[in-house]
Amino acid sequence: MNSEHFFSKEKNQIESKDNIEVKLTNKPTDKQSIDDVYETILNSLKQQSCYHQSEIEPFFNHYNSHVMKLAKLGYLSALAYSSDNVFDNQSPLQKQQEEQIISDLCQLIGFTSKDAFGHITTSHIFACYEILWALRNLKTLPMAVARHPKSRDLIADKKAYELFNMPVATLLDISEQLHKRDIFDDVSYLTCRGTGMTRTMHLGKLLVPISRFEFWKKAMDIVGLGYDNLIALPIDKTFKTDITKTREIILRLIDQGEPILGVIGLLGSPIYGTIDKLKPLFELRKECEENYNYSFYIHIDASQLGYMKSLFLDDNYQIIPYKELNEKLKKEAPLLELQPDVYDSFVHLAHADSVSFEPFQAGFSPYPTGVLCIKDTRISYFLQNPPQICPEDRDAMQKIDGIQSAPAVASMWSVHQLYPFNFSGYGKLAQSQWETRVKLANLFEQSAPFEKNGIYYRIQVLPASDFNKLNFAVVIEGNHSLKIQNNLNQEIYENLVIKSYHKQDLNILTLCVRNCENVPVQFCRSCELAENEWKIVKHLSILQLTLKDAEKYDIDKIEAGYQYIKTVVLSALDNR
Repeated sequence: MNSEHFFSKEKNQIESKDNIEVKLTNKPTDKQSIDDVYETILNSLKQQSCYHQSEIEPFFNHYNSHVMKLAKLGYLSALAYSSDNVFDNQSPLQKQQEEQIISDLCQLIGFTSKDAFGHITTSHIFACYEILWALRNLKTLPMAVARHPKSRDLIADKKAYELFNMPVATLLDISEQLHKRDIFDDVSYLTCRGTGMTRTMHLGKLLVPISRFEFWKKAMDIVGLGYDNLIALPIDKTFKTDITKTREIILRLIDQGEPILGVIGLLGSPIYGTIDKLKPLFELRKECEENYNYSFYIHIDASQLGYMKSLFLDDNYQIIPYKELNEKLKKEAPLLELQPDVYDSFVHLAHADSVSFEPFQAGFSPYPTGVLCIKDTRISYFLQNPPQICPEDRDAMQKIDGIQSAPAVASMWSVHQLYPFNFSGYGKLAQSQWETRVKLANLFEQSAPFEKNGIYYRIQVLPASDFNKLNFAVVIEGNHSLKIQNNLNQEIYENLVIKSYHKQDLNILTLCVRNCENVPVQFCRSCELAENEWKIVKHLSILQLTLKDAEKYDIDKIEAGYQYIKTVVLSALDNR
């Protein structure tokens, strides 16, 4: 993997804008002056590849994921001649590349290529906005069908409450019937797409884990569903979405007659790096359908760890049995232990209605990239703008336009050609990141306290990660005040200037009653804080590393990483 990265060891001072302006001001029309400025700008651009990197092997970059040289070249090659969106008539090569990327990721999920649909967006955020947009349109379809005289027979056997809680497949079957009757466009105008959200269109609640990305709240605002219709699902003591409480919430909504717009599952929490127990979630939906005649859409946010499913597929892209996979992992990486619930979550990913990825996070591709994969291509009906302006174009294939980036497509396609999404390919890269996190966490826990000005400090790991995120707090030996500990960790983050121009090596997280209830109490005890400190302070500041390099590191390199973190901590203490 080293040959696939740009890691320059030199860091020169980038010339400021003021210096460039001075050169232009002195001799604005002189050719030599223009050439000097050109060279200055060019040198500044050349340094971009190393400006954001640590001087040590940069597997600590929290925000700046490693981008392969191949992906960069793919990005630049497309940027040179096709920097706009991806269309058949403007960039046919990128259109083919996009289709190949979608095919690869649908195969990774377990969606059948014949029925699946997907495309690339400019970010994972837009992919999730898009699915909520489609879900809103789909959910208002039954009411529109009931209003149109040529379609109301399709739902004549349904009771009123059933119109708000129909299975996704049933809704899509109805939409197909509308197409056959050539009235889909007319009925579409009776949904919220034509009428807007009316008072009679109460679509119910969207259930999203409390450890979600905050953009879900914004999405509810954008598509007109409102904050009040978003329910935050609590976490359990392992920092995963609490499936028991989720079940209680869903059954309570059913009992109240409240529709359920959809449920979001996390294949990798952006906060803790934990993987939700997805198998019980799919089983819960089946239970609701069979016992209560209620159904709901399930979308899986796999932005953080979706690519990790490669670990679970053999060379024929078939699921590796749990026992066999554990034996493989133990043989190659004895420290790794695959939990059954994590295995089940990846295996059952194919039961989702849609899955979103963020190649920037774990796909070694540059930003901006996002991918949306949908199990049933008929959902694309609700992402297009009916009808065609010209009646003659009615039968033409409609496009979802305005949200792809040709350079991003080329960069992702390049990476997809290099590594197959199975255990022998990308799975090896995922395994290396996972193993590095485990080794570093073990070293943190086993290392002796370190001293500064007569005060001893140690690193306390938060055991709540299933893959490559490492959460920890720097603890003062003998300190029992949570406020003092929080201030220390905040200062460490704010003073992170050693070997880095930016704070990309560490992230700071704030755990509070609102986003994790009282789950951090046990961690506060492990930090030897007073029993009532959590109740008084009500928030906990912890530091986070995201290990994104795919190189396999030996113990010497892991030790170097620990020493680097210790150096960062000690440098921050100089300012206390």
